[in-house]
Amino acid sequence: MWKAYSAFVIRLFIFALLLFTSIATFCRTIRSSRHTSVSIVRIPSDWIAPDAIMDENGVLHMVFAKDGNAYYVQSKNDGAKWSHPVQINTVSNVEYRMGERGPKMAIGADGVIHVVWEDYWSPGVKTYVRYARSSNCGGSFEKEQTLSSMSGVDGVSVASDKQGNVWAFWHVLDPPQSDAPDATWLWMAHSSDNGKTFGVNQRMTAANRSLLACSMCMTYPMINGYGDLFLAYRSAVHSIRDIYVLKSVKPWTTFTALRVNHDNWLLDQCPMCGPSLTLTPAGDPLCAFMSKNRVYWSVYDHRRQAFHLHVQTPDNQDGERYPFAIQNRLGQILFTWQVGPMSTNGNSTVKWALYLADGKYEGNKGTIGIGNSGTKPTAFIGKNNEFYIITSAK
Repeated sequence: MWKAYSAFVIRLFIFALLLFTSIATFCRTIRSSRHTSVSIVRIPSDWIAPDAIMDENGVLHMVFAKDGNAYYVQSKNDGAKWSHPVQINTVSNVEYRMGERGPKMAIGADGVIHVVWEDYWSPGVKTYVRYARSSNCGGSFEKEQTLSSMSGVDGVSVASDKQGNVWAFWHVLDPPQSDAPDATWLWMAHSSDNGKTFGVNQRMTAANRSLLACSMCMTYPMINGYGDLFLAYRSAVHSIRDIYVLKSVKPWTTFTALRVNHDNWLLDQCPMCGPSLTLTPAGDPLCAFMSKNRVYWSVYDHRRQAFHLHVQTPDNQDGERYPFAIQNRLGQILFTWQVGPMSTNGNSTVKWALYLADGKYEGNKGTIGIGNSGTKPTAFIGKNNEFYIITSAK
């Protein structure tokens, strides 16, 4: 009798302890949700289209365009102080006009920094995909390589993993098509030796969809810890400009197209605002995009094998562009974007808002200030799940 009673008391104590721990964790999450800080990292106004990565050692890496060149900087204190800019390109000038173009970066095996860009366009100039890498943590970059065999490229981006794989992506009107105006085909080049050499150019295909892309919208790739490779892009099939994410698993021989939104935006021209893509702590793609001149975010649910949610900004106003969304380990999502014209010399207002993973707006938002319309904000997560927005808006 006493043994049975003692066992019951012990089980009751364990249950109460587990319940208390769960409640305490929930309360900490709620408190963190209410008090998670959003800090602003202000950069010079002529640092255009920043692309930033926080590595596992807490070093913040960033590339940007300035005066037709690509530069690399790093910070060891969350952007409070930057290293001296190192020029990346050595031969060609860098295209950086219209907000989202500019150098794009990935960090691969042994900390090698991979950067791609496209040539600065002007009448009569042939533009190619260019690539350079740094094996000394950004101290210097090797002489650039030309990755595309064809000219007239756009939407250039890069991804890499810790096993030495590097992918460069772009789109180009090769071969010619007549399905839709302002539409191009997706292409890629792959390296298996950490960027030392690249294989032949490959036109991308998917078993379930034509990969006709919007002609001037950027692509955005990511690869997660399981080896799943993703590429976000704006489709142009039949001039419907909705967003898709391509998915490929090892050995990356085939792609499947996953539809992000179902707005059926019929447009016979390119809106010049591609999607952005990050990964949740679970490794699922989180896509931010513009549709019908307003921005949204959506997240992939691996259980449903599909994207769900179509979350708008709190203001939901016309003229929203260049969105970026990122999720911390508390399940919060920071959404940042700008509002203004699509131009290289106008002004735009940069804003942000916080959400829960289910798409619920937390009631916490902010307006950072006004900056150049010809650039965009980006963001990263600090060491304590705090959010940081990088912008030149003031």
